[in-house]
Amino acid sequence: MKTPDTCEKSIALVSNANNTSKGQETPPLFSDVAHDWLATKKLSIKKSTYANYSFMVEKHLLPDFGNLAIKDVDTNRIDAFLLGKKEHGGIRNGEALSEKTISEIKGTLNRVLRYAKSHNIIDTVPDSMPVSVKQPPIEILTKQEQESIEAEALSEDTHFSLGVLLCLNTGIREGELCGLQWGDFDWDAETLSISKTVYRISNMDDESGPKTRVVIDKPKTVYSIRTIPLPPDTVQYFKDRAGAASEYVVTGTEKFMEPRVCRDRYARFEKRAGVTHRKFHTLRHTYATNCVNDGVNTKVLSANMGHSNVNITLQLYVHPSMETKKAEVSKLKTFMNRGQD
Repeated sequence: MKTPDTCEKSIALVSNANNTSKGQETPPLFSDVAHDWLATKKLSIKKSTYANYSFMVEKHLLPDFGNLAIKDVDTNRIDAFLLGKKEHGGIRNGEALSEKTISEIKGTLNRVLRYAKSHNIIDTVPDSMPVSVKQPPIEILTKQEQESIEAEALSEDTHFSLGVLLCLNTGIREGELCGLQWGDFDWDAETLSISKTVYRISNMDDESGPKTRVVIDKPKTVYSIRTIPLPPDTVQYFKDRAGAASEYVVTGTEKFMEPRVCRDRYARFEKRAGVTHRKFHTLRHTYATNCVNDGVNTKVLSANMGHSNVNITLQLYVHPSMETKKAEVSKLKTFMNRGQD
């Protein structure tokens, strides 16, 4: 990948774009502008975000637009590109891409074009077809499943089962659990602090090496950096099992666990607990739902979850359990009890 000096390259692109109108220079290629945009973003965003942008540019955008003058990337070309991705956009097998992936590709393309417009390389950002992304259904554990998981975790009493209980009682994410060390706990304040997360990213900087790599970095947003109070009746249990400050909670060593291993371990744990397989993230959904059902203030819950506002918490993570639905419906007056007042 190109790594141009950001300032010099930006000046060159702007100068080139201005001179084009005078017939003195050829217009900048899409590939040049895209690489310049990536260079400006590299030091200001998370490694995972940069890796994702870089992957979208190199693997999806440049094969179609790279050799075009950026001024020629118009609505018709963009719409044809997006339709092609929808039908056979898979890099490895040419299969159809999901709406979520297409939305991410389009978002990256729009960022490059907006960058070009802000530097007077193009006059306007072309319109393009809308891409709708359906929110997948969010699952939570039933009361019986939660009790089975808790019973299995207490019975096993391992570093990993301890992590399961932590997620179920604090709502922390999988990557946050993998990066959690005992030094992140404050036993006097009865809190834990989230300041880092573990994730796997595309390894675009080393094409001769592995395609992905695992890194530990700051959480996804500033709101994810937070301090979470532990449920009071769980503090002693966790404290009794605490290791050295430098040890990672879920491994019991000074080496963190990567999320993919965590997911595999959890799938085997579910079998031992006798519950239906669900994503590890279901523990987080269940925590949020339990908090709402138990009357926890939604602003407090939103802060504990690491969300930027309450609406995100309510819309994405908080869903009444079947037990709660039944309890609320039982309050309804029907033809069987309407005259019993």
